[in-house]
Amino acid sequence: MSEDEMLHTLEEHHRTIRAGLDEIRFQCAVPYPNSVELDAARSRLSSASLARSKFVSETVVPRLLADADADLRDKLSKLLSVFQAKRQISCTHVTTWTRVAIDADWDGYRTAAALIWTIMECQIDLERRDLGDRLTP
Repeated sequence: MSEDEMLHTLEEHHRTIRAGLDEIRFQCAVPYPNSVELDAARSRLSSASLARSKFVSETVVPRLLADADADLRDKLSKLLSVFQAKRQISCTHVTTWTRVAIDADWDGYRTAAALIWTIMECQIDLERRDLGDRLTP
């Protein structure tokens, strides 16, 4: 896969995640949860985020490491560490906020979800800056 194709694929992953975030924001804008629709939206977002994570860690980073100098290797290593920490936070959020927990504390879920949205959006911005700039011809 060329770097241009990688950039396009990364951008597609980001668009899919942003659409998922928008869908969950829409679900969270109502006074009571629609558990079936919210569960489906959360599942789609988790799948999209996992696909992006796999693509970055298994395709993009190894390609960039192939030609990396010491500074870039250090930057990519730090990026992967941050990436892993954010994935753990996201996984904890998903396991904590089950359907039962969401139904029991809708306002608490919406507050926690807003925090996760910010984390995910910051990750996208970080990837665009640190990876996208390196993949741009």
